[in-house]
Amino acid sequence: MLELILLDSSGRRFPLEEGTELMVGVASHCSVRLCAPDVSRAHALLTSRNGRTIVLDLGSTNGTFVNGKRIKETELAAGDLLRFSSIIAQVFPPGSDSEGEGRVTAVTSPEAQAPPDDPVVASPTSDKTPVLVHESIGWLLSRWSAAGHSAQEELVEWLVSQRGHRGAAVLEKTLGDITVVAAEGDIGQVLENAACESLLHGRVETSTTPEEIITTIGGKTVVAMKAPGLPWLLLVPGPAMPDFAELSLMAPLLAVARRLDQGR
Repeated sequence: MLELILLDSSGRRFPLEEGTELMVGVASHCSVRLCAPDVSRAHALLTSRNGRTIVLDLGSTNGTFVNGKRIKETELAAGDLLRFSSIIAQVFPPGSDSEGEGRVTAVTSPEAQAPPDDPVVASPTSDKTPVLVHESIGWLLSRWSAAGHSAQEELVEWLVSQRGHRGAAVLEKTLGDITVVAAEGDIGQVLENAACESLLHGRVETSTTPEEIITTIGGKTVVAMKAPGLPWLLLVPGPAMPDFAELSLMAPLLAVARRLDQGR
């Protein structure tokens, strides 16, 4: 028996017992109700029969993915990463914890609770809403599924090579010192600038929700993001600033990457 665990910061769990059918989507009748404009009303179906757990895409606009590959129907195994468009999930034996089973989890935030009875979506049918992160997230998940890679390094590489940002870095602040965990692209001058250190040292980390700071360091526009319990994530944006949807995805992705690295 397996259990579906959402990595959308809510940490919701759904047992996949024998005979179970779980409909995934934003519609009110779905067993696994998601609140994301790029998820279809009836997005996917998970069934458990005869000792096998199957995921079936229900013709969703933006796709169902298993370990980075878009699927129509496939059997699931413990540890598999799923993505319902931009919402990430994982399957594991019930009761698994991140320490004992290597499960990855995302940071908890107030916005990530179960959706209300009447969620507001971008249009009457989410099937018409364009994908938020396109197919590039499949590249990221496929790299994460390969052993021997630093997930945080893969994340910043994804931000530069797949999302079009000029530079990205993960910075750890410990006992007054700042350590560069991972960096990619045109961000070296930002990290070496005294204004960067002043920015991070000057922040009192008491916020219980993610925050974004847009500033200029060394003549470059920088987006600095911090979520409770996570390192700083710095971006030097490309021609276009990241939109709200992409920024909202950053904290869960960093939380997953960090948990993956801690489990290796």
